[in-house]
Formats: sequence, C-alpha cells, structure tokens
Amino acid sequence: MKSISFCLILLCFALLPLSCKTNKHAPISDTNVIKSEIWVDPCQKPYYLNGGDEGLLNDLYSAMLKIAPVAQECIQGRAAVSFTISEDGVIDPNSIELIRNRSVPEDYIDAAIQAIKSLGKFEPGKLNNTPKKVRYTVPIIYPIPLDRIKASE
Repeated sequence: MKSISFCLILLCFALLPLSCKTNKHAPISDTNVIKSEIWVDPCQKPYYLNGGDEGLLNDLYSAMLKIAPVAQECIQGRAAVSFTISEDGVIDPNSIELIRNRSVPEDYIDAAIQAIKSLGKFEPGKLNNTPKKVRYTVPIIYPIPLDRIKASE
C-alpha cells in the first residue's frame, strides 16, 4: 500500500513539469487583455472642480432650469442618473444612463441628461494615487429645487 501511494506521488511530480510547459510560450491574444475597470467606490472619490458636490448640484440644476420644458411646477418626481468619469476627469457622454425613475416624464429626463453632458471637469477618482474610471450617480428632482441653485455673483 505504501509503495502504491509512493508511486502515485512520484508520478504526479514527474508529470507536473509537462503540464506547465504546454502554455509557457503561447502568445497572448487580444481576448485576454483586461479592459479598464470602472470603480464605484475608490479610495478617493471624484471631486467636481467647480465647488464639489454642492457646486455639481448647483451647475446641474441651473442647466436643467434652462433646458427643461417650461411648465415644470406641475411635474413632481425623482430620478437617478449615473455616468462614468474618466481618468482625465471628463464625463463619458456614452455612459450616461437612467438608473431609477419615479414619475419623471421622458422629456424632463432628456433635459437632465443634456445638463449632465454640459457639466465641467472633475478631479478623477483615485485608487492608490492612480486615477481610475469611476461610476457617479446624481439625483434628479422635479420641480427643480431652487434652494440648491446659487445666485450668480
């Protein structure tokens, strides 16, 4: 019994180098390349360069006020829109998507998306001091909360 176990172990060790050599010099194909990851919660979150979160909501709601259809007082609802901020701190316009909608009409959502596209630059999110793509979500509220908009100085 001991000799059979010893032979099996010896055989496993003898075949191990053969199994490792089969892929040792195989070329790396493009399908094995890892695409850049999008982070949701990096060590350092993106920072809107025009005033942080408060400045972001101010600029967002100010732009929405200009773009949204006129009769917004009768519209009441909330939504959440998500987008990706690149390693350069720029919003990727193709990544903007509605993730939650509670009774906000489509044309008002479109106005919010256009307003997001017009936002300024961010300090990118970082992981270990390396800029990363980060997913960011903002609330969309109708009627537009005028208390979130600062008067122009």
